[in-house]
Amino acid sequence: MTMRRMLVMAGGAVLPIALISILLGNQWVVDAVDDSDLQFDKGFGAWLYWLFFPNWRLTAGHATWKYLVAIDLGTILFFVLLIALAAVGARSVDPERGTFGAVVTGWWAAFVAGGVAGLFGGLLLKWALDFPDGVGPSVFNSVMRGASFGFGYGWLAGLGMLVGLLMARGRGAAAQGQAQGQGGGPYAQQPGPYGAQPFGSPMPPAQQQPMQQQPMQQAAPFVPPQGQPQQPWGGVPQQPMQYPPQPGAPQPYGAAPVPGQPPAQQPSVPQQPSAPAAEQSPPAEQPTPGEQQPTPGEQQSAPAAQAPPAAGGAPAEPGKDTPEQDAPGKDAPGDADDSDDLDLADRTIVDRKRDPGDS
Repeated sequence: MTMRRMLVMAGGAVLPIALISILLGNQWVVDAVDDSDLQFDKGFGAWLYWLFFPNWRLTAGHATWKYLVAIDLGTILFFVLLIALAAVGARSVDPERGTFGAVVTGWWAAFVAGGVAGLFGGLLLKWALDFPDGVGPSVFNSVMRGASFGFGYGWLAGLGMLVGLLMARGRGAAAQGQAQGQGGGPYAQQPGPYGAQPFGSPMPPAQQQPMQQQPMQQAAPFVPPQGQPQQPWGGVPQQPMQYPPQPGAPQPYGAAPVPGQPPAQQPSVPQQPSAPAAEQSPPAEQPTPGEQQPTPGEQQSAPAAQAPPAAGGAPAEPGKDTPEQDAPGKDAPGDADDSDDLDLADRTIVDRKRDPGDS
């Protein structure tokens, strides 16, 4: 990606300078300006004179072939140096925040390339034309002309580098987004079955995805599994069903290998409804400390007193259809004597005190 950006930016720097050379630096425009009365030392004449620096010729005209070679070689050297310096400077430009740096780099490349090409072109002109003043004046004038062109019009090369930087940045972002959208890359788009793929094909590099923050999950309440009856409080929990070990399952160390067996079908267990909770009987009423428990005789007489009235709402007559209850005092005489003898021991009181007259 860096090499591609360097080439695009270098091409952007060369393009506007090449247009100036083709449109204004050709031999027909240069000869027409030389034949005119335009003075290069007044007004905008100097700026126009600088535009004729990267000139070129197809024919020598009234001059010798050495002059043609000197002019064309100087122009070729200028463009070669401009491309090399622009590519080297583009490598140091930040692709994200290098807008101003691209313009400065293009201007610098044009300025340096013009000065070096002017120096070489001045030496070639001295070789092609026999100047009577020596080498110094011709070389100095050629260097000043090339450096002036780079200083005055080098910003065009800088704008070209800026356009190249923006184009390379846009293509790089689009290619990166398309690669991220494909997901699996070219490996996932290979047609044909798996067996038809060549053996040992390289795996695509894993793309680094930004770490995504996982949302926090709230704790869910515990829900017992369905299909199992609820156990009473204090009961023994049901043990899970034990299944025979599968042939492919890992065995503990030292255990005998298990032969291959067909998988056993598990019987379907119907879902059983949960047992209703046992109703608790109300606690028996305890008598208060102030109350006395009734005697057995009172308990027997209480049901008789609370007997419901006869059917029809009329009270029963005492002498009709009502059996007489035996009163406790109507016992037989014989039974009364026996009870007196039995109660004699209970009625006897032993007096252990001595009389006053006994000594």
